[in-house]
Amino acid sequence: MFERLRVWWSYQQGMMFRFWGHRTVRREFYLSAVAAFSRVLEAQPDHVEACLARGLLYWRELQDGPAAVRDFTTVLRCDPSRVEALFYRGMAYQLLGDYALAIGDLQAAIERAPGAFWRHNAYRQMVALQAILDDLPDQLEEGDRSLLGSGTNQPSTN
Repeated sequence: MFERLRVWWSYQQGMMFRFWGHRTVRREFYLSAVAAFSRVLEAQPDHVEACLARGLLYWRELQDGPAAVRDFTTVLRCDPSRVEALFYRGMAYQLLGDYALAIGDLQAAIERAPGAFWRHNAYRQMVALQAILDDLPDQLEEGDRSLLGSGTNQPSTN
């Protein structure tokens, strides 16, 4: 009984700190929210809501892609019906620069949740990432010339 109360209280603390983080945009509130959600997950590792909330904080507010990917993967393992975790994990992969994995998750999310409110955003992100991947070979063929800028810093050919 006491353990369930402690889990509930820690989750509520996490939600409160997240609220104050959004309200004030102060990193310490986000870190406190992560700590509170982590306490929930220590006591109850399959607490999907706490894991999803912590993953969102890692991805959006703290820019910690690897931690976000871990949490969203855990959500999907515990509850495969939580398709929004695919969308969020795709966005975390994008943050990490792993566009192929991001596209895979976004595509899967779109296919598995045709009526989701975030579907349009997932589609737009997927199209943008695919355009980047499609354009990458052309950019690589240009070699280091693109790194030299407008030409004022190019080495002399004399």
